Amino acid sequence: MQHHYSSMGRLLLLAPAFLLMTSCYSYRIATHAQPGSEFQTVTAHSFFWGLAQSPKEIATPLCDSLNVNGVALVQVKHNFGFALITVATLGIWCPMKLEYKCSKPCQVTGHL
Repeated sequence: MQHHYSSMGRLLLLAPAFLLMTSCYSYRIATHAQPGSEFQTVTAHSFFWGLAQSPKEIATPLCDSLNVNGVALVQVKHNFGFALITVATLGIWCPMKLEYKCSKPCQVTGHL
């Protein structure tokens, strides 16, 4: 006895496999500076295929309070949920997670 599956039936059989194989992807930017803090996380949003961003500029209040000159590590992450939102809105809304670590403050050398 042969079973003939419709294309919708095949899709329903393959959907769980595709969901199990999904994962997030990320990009990492590292500098020579040593990380001096834990990861700080910001969720950013891009609208209308990159024509508008929110926030427009990402502030680093922790790094500023440590009196350091920048960040040591930046990661941009995109997960399945974010990808689903981007596809469902045809790119009108694209959320992403940004993580960064502040660099260590410079060591004081010499005597004051």
